Order: sequence, then C-alpha cells, then structure tokens
Amino acid sequence: MNSNYNSGVRTMSNLTKIFVLLLIVVVMFSIKTNYGGNITIRLNEPSSLSFSSSNYSDLIFSSLIHENFFYLKDNGDIVTYIFKDYRYDKSKKTIFLKLKDNLSFSNGEPITIKDVKNSLNSFLNQNFLSSKKMRKIIKKIYVEKDIAYIELLYDNPDTLTLMTAPELILLSEKYQVFTGLFYPAEWVKNQYLILRPNKFYSGGRAYIEYIRVSFSEDYLPDVFLANPGTFSGSSYNEFKSGIYENIYICFPEEKIGQNSKIAFYTLLRQYYKSVGLTELNSLTSDEESPVSINIRKLSNRRMRSILRYSKIELYIISSLKGDDENFKEFLRKKGLEIDTIYVSGSNLQNLLDNNPIKYLLIQKLFKKKTLLEEKINKIVREMSFKRFNEKYLKLINELDEVKFLNNEELLIDQISKIIDKIINDGFIYPVAQKRYSIVMKNKIKGIEMDYYGRPLFQKARLDK
Repeated sequence: MNSNYNSGVRTMSNLTKIFVLLLIVVVMFSIKTNYGGNITIRLNEPSSLSFSSSNYSDLIFSSLIHENFFYLKDNGDIVTYIFKDYRYDKSKKTIFLKLKDNLSFSNGEPITIKDVKNSLNSFLNQNFLSSKKMRKIIKKIYVEKDIAYIELLYDNPDTLTLMTAPELILLSEKYQVFTGLFYPAEWVKNQYLILRPNKFYSGGRAYIEYIRVSFSEDYLPDVFLANPGTFSGSSYNEFKSGIYENIYICFPEEKIGQNSKIAFYTLLRQYYKSVGLTELNSLTSDEESPVSINIRKLSNRRMRSILRYSKIELYIISSLKGDDENFKEFLRKKGLEIDTIYVSGSNLQNLLDNNPIKYLLIQKLFKKKTLLEEKINKIVREMSFKRFNEKYLKLINELDEVKFLNNEELLIDQISKIIDKIINDGFIYPVAQKRYSIVMKNKIKGIEMDYYGRPLFQKARLDK
C-alpha cells in the first residue's frame, strides 16, 4: 500500500517537473527576440568612414560604426557598453573608468585601457565645443592596470554628462577598424553601403543581420529623414529628432569688399531657397533669437555684375558635398563660374591656419532644446578662425559669467552683443536651415532616441 502510494507520488512529482520545464521552455521561446532580417536606411553618402558630426545624416551614420564612451538618454540616464564600472569621486576630483573584460575591435584585436586614454586625448585635441569644455576642467589623464583616471582641476560632477558628447568615441589607431555595433562590409559609390554586425561589439550581438545604407531616392526605405510633419503613411511612424542644421557663409580673411560679401550671400540665399531650405535670419533659429538679422540683398543684375569676374574659390565643408551637382547647375543658369573645393571638418582648422581662405561655406548641427547661450558659444568656439580674436572670446567669457547671475535680461543683452558684433564685422552670415524628423516602418522595434537626436540600434529588431 505504502509502496504504491510512494510510487504514485513520485510519478506525480515527475509529471509536475516535466510540466514546469515545458512551461519554462514555452515562456522562453515566447519572449525570445527574433534575430535576422535587414533594414534599409536612406542617408547622404558619407565622404569617409571617419567620425563626422557636421550634419545629421553623418551623425547617424557615425553612430552605427563608432562606439561612444557614454550615451545620454532623453530621460537623463547615462549608459555605457564599454565600461563595467565608472564613477566620480568628489573628494579626489577624479573620474574612474574601468574597462569591461575581453573587449575587441572589429578586427579582433583587444581593446586596452590605453586605447581609452588615447581616444580621450584625441577627443580633447578636437575643435568641438564639447572638447573645449572638457579641456578647461581636466588636469591630467593616466592609467593603472585596467582603470583610466581623469583628474579634474576642480569639483565638477557634471563631467560625466559632458562625456556623453557624440564626438567622444572609442578609437583604434589602425585605419578602418571600428568599435560600433556594425562595421562597413561593402561600399558601392553613389549607390549603397552595407553594414554587417560587429561580432566583437561590446554591447552584445546585433539582432539585425545587416543594414543597407542607401544613397538613392528611387524607392521608400525602412528608415529615412524628412521635414517634420511632411510624411504620412499607415505603415510608418514619425519621430521628431529635435535637430536642425544651419548653413553659414564665412569670410575668414578681412580683405573682401562688402559688396562682394553681400553679392555672394544673395546668391547662396537664392540657391538654398530653390532647393527647398528655409531662410535663416538669425545665428541659431528665428523663433528663439533676440536679434533678427536683416542683411540687404542685391538684384540679380547687380549680383551677377559683381560676381562674374571675382574669380571666387569657395571652400565647402565636405558634409555639404551632396549638393555639388545641383549647385553647379544653379551657377550655370546664373552665368557664373565659381571653383568649389571640399574640405573635411578634421582638416579645416589646419587649412585655415595656413591658407588665405576668403569664402567658406560651413554647416553646424544644433539640438533644439539646447540653451540659446550654449548654441552661441558653440558658434564662436567651433568657428574660431583667424578673425575670431580675443574680443570675441572676451564676449564669450562674459557670457559664461552672466549665465550664473540668473538674470535673463542681462543674459539676452550679452547674447545680442555677440550676435551684433559677428554680423556687423561681416564675419558670418546665416544662410539657410533644415529641420528633421526620422520616419521608420512600424515593423521595426526597439530603436531608442538619445538626447542628441540619434536613433540607437543596439536593441533594434524586426517584428515578425
């Protein structure tokens, strides 16, 4: 009797265990994320595989193949995929960065803490506003074992937030070696670029089999950039990026006649209006600026008579290269000949320091919700060519001081002074602005937007 009873209990117990195991398997498979599939993204063709943040398209492309030290989410959270520990010690005024174990670059070579230090130093030597802010507060950087130490000149707990800047990326000293979620596997010029998952990526395996970056507008891709509110489709979702790009004409050399500047400015305004961009009448955006810039424009006849024999060499930041054919056709219709020379952002400062460049067309990217004073600071700090002398820097330093007085009237007055000086000196004229939304098919799940308006693909997958 007892033997049969015990046998029955054991049988029921075994059945229960089997049922529980089956239930676990079912649950596991029901929540398992799908791997595979591909996504097509339409972007402008990059000029190179080096990091670029000159325009929104380049910023998105760079984020796919270059890994940031930190990411800042829209809710203020900071995340990292390369450090297993990071913290700020207020008493020692030092940031500690401890690298994850067994990390590798896309070619399989190990990532070391020295690569972290070298990447930091490379970032600090750049002309970005974020780099200049960091330079002002860092005393020294050193490494011991698997930890990098960033010693500050003074207590600044916001330094970790500064380190979420998109420009601070983990670099290899070798050419065409990457740290991002994907790596470039195939590039057919003027057509497409294929990105394959980086099997050594520090954040884990990508769910997507590959991404096709298309440079063609022949068909509607899965993800693309559009003017906010201009696209509607039942199978697509629109995400406002809060990003806008401004285009400026700069005159780094002083020996240019005022009529020549105005004529060229008139020409550019006509061109960018013809391709659908919004006219810009401020240094940042028209709705937030305390100063509306009203630069006179010339008639077509007067403009052509001034520019026809000017022999202008126009240097253009390479992120604007996609407009080259349209611009040349526009000039042809106007009966004008202008030599266009494209330069990379990384080489721009060196070029300006060693060459007499009179005309420079440049592009700057802004986050809409960034404070106005920060945007003005960015313009001055990142466009500090020869003519931005100590007077401009003095005004910016005064702006930094006014920010802490909590006096809105004084702040606006100081911003107005800087804008007036830049325009009256004829150094920079704002030309046009473009704003963006990201449109993507609703079958794509898991993409998050970070604070800087970038779509993050670490968890991107296709809903099957």
